[in-house]
Amino acid sequence: MSYNPYAYAPDNGQPVTDRFAQHPQAQQQTNELPKQPSPGNNFKLHDPRNTMAFQLGQSAFSNFIGQENFNQFQETVMNRANTSMISHYFQVSTSYVLTKMKLILIPFLNKNNWARIMNGNGSFLTPVEDANSPDLYIPIMGLITYILIWNIKEGLNGSFNPENLYYKLSSTLAFVTLDLIILKIGLYLLVNTNSPVTSILELTCYVGYKFIPLSIVLLCPVDPKWVVLIAKMYLFISLGVFLLRSIKFNLFIGDNNDINTVSKSVVKKCNYFLFVYGFFWQSILMWLMG
Repeated sequence: MSYNPYAYAPDNGQPVTDRFAQHPQAQQQTNELPKQPSPGNNFKLHDPRNTMAFQLGQSAFSNFIGQENFNQFQETVMNRANTSMISHYFQVSTSYVLTKMKLILIPFLNKNNWARIMNGNGSFLTPVEDANSPDLYIPIMGLITYILIWNIKEGLNGSFNPENLYYKLSSTLAFVTLDLIILKIGLYLLVNTNSPVTSILELTCYVGYKFIPLSIVLLCPVDPKWVVLIAKMYLFISLGVFLLRSIKFNLFIGDNNDINTVSKSVVKKCNYFLFVYGFFWQSILMWLMG
């Protein structure tokens, strides 16, 4: 039960509502006061400026994609929100975070199976129960850490500007969006399955794991340059190995832990795509971002 600072304990055993009802004058004065918004997270919606901005944004977005497509998009978002899909990717623990970072930075030491585990309901286990399950906690915290470290380095170099926070964040999100689009389109064209790995949420998790090695790259000293070069190459390769194994071993698993039957040519094409994506494309992208 959440703590309510406005709920006071009765001093004589009488309920608070009954004692309050015995004072009609105080109750009348209270009714004359303007109603205060609840202390919840929805109080900003009562602000006319926020309501107008929301309506303008909704109207512009619906006109851009079409009213019918907007209604379908809104219905899809509401259905997904009602099933609490996003909360699945935030069920983490300290041990999970440490294990996951170890898998990202040193994937060569993982001798176990990279396949994820199903529960009795036919869905994957949560990250706190399975280290191979992707999460959104590490990517979000990695993004924040990456932005802060980058701006701290700019400040130490004497070129800090508050506008750089917005500039770096917007450019980073643009790179991540481009990366997500490439991965989504590539898997969509190669694999026509119902695997949960190909969903937007799952791919966002994998795309966001790059901020762990990127943050470490920013912490590396400038000199000697050959040390920095070797460190970057190792971190980029380790991320490529992690992405290749994490996606490859779970790509053809359906919702009920069924292995989808695909031809060997499709498997080879997926391996080639993941190899190019995980090693070459990620190395180029991280080099530009780092």
